[in-house]
Formats: sequence, C-alpha cells, structure tokens
Amino acid sequence: MASDDLDSDWAAWLDAELAGAEAAALRGHRRAVRLSRARLVLVWAVSVALASSLGFALVWTARHGPAPRPAVSTSPTAGPYG
Repeated sequence: MASDDLDSDWAAWLDAELAGAEAAALRGHRRAVRLSRARLVLVWAVSVALASSLGFALVWTARHGPAPRPAVSTSPTAGPYG
C-alpha cells in the first residue's frame, strides 16, 4: 500500500512539473510571436514612412528645384574661340 502511495505522489509531482514546463514553453512561444509581430509592424511602418518621404522629396524637388538648363546646340560655323 505504501508503494502505491509513493507512486501516486511521484506521478502527481511529475504531472505538476510537466504542467509547469508546458506553461513556461507556451508563455515563451507567445512572447516570441508578439515580438515577431512587433518587428513586422515596425518594419512596415518604417517602409511606409521612407517611401512617403522619398515621394514627397521627389515632388518637392520637381516643383521647387533648380530651373532646367537650356539645351546647348553646337553652331555649324566656328565662333571666335573655336
């Protein structure tokens, strides 16, 4: 009878240990998933901000940038310096 009690005590202890380990593994997995999603959101937000700022810079430069230079054409006759 004492052996049965000892076996049930060991079984209860082992069940408790396994339940604790399983809970810890589940918490670790959930934490890893949260961090992965946070990184994905951060990368997405940075990509959107970079694309929009580059687009804004291109539009601003097209509107407010330096005036285009006139095309230089070569004369068929040589000038005084050439």
